[in-house]
Amino acid sequence: CSENNFPTAAGLASSAAGYACLVYALAELYKVEGDITAIARQGSGSACRSILGGFVHWHQGSASDGSDSIATQIVPESHWSQLRILILVVSDKTKKIGSSLGMQKTAETSELLKHRISHSVPRRIQEITEAIVSKNFEKFAELTMKDTN
Repeated sequence: CSENNFPTAAGLASSAAGYACLVYALAELYKVEGDITAIARQGSGSACRSILGGFVHWHQGSASDGSDSIATQIVPESHWSQLRILILVVSDKTKKIGSSLGMQKTAETSELLKHRISHSVPRRIQEITEAIVSKNFEKFAELTMKDTN
């Protein structure tokens, strides 16, 4: 049984948590060895990040079937144990447009997304990884806010 106390389809990754739980449980049951993040990603993109604890890097990959779009752990959850994340649920209403369709439409219509992917993302991944490893909260918060904008 997998239970979730986050509203489903409200934009808080409830499907990612559910798929990660299912894939992890099945992998344990069938004694699957090796990386299972690509399998989890097939159910929900963000599920690949939910398989591993701590801070995780979701690699874009380049294979047409998505098989190399995997997640790797940057540092374990114990690395920055004093960091706390607070999530406030403002609305539990279902999103009007689901994540998959939203990303598909954005990719089809946004010139800025292509620029972000090719220019901003590689640099920011390197910078935020360094901030995480060095526990530099000021830099971590700055990059997080810039990326959400």
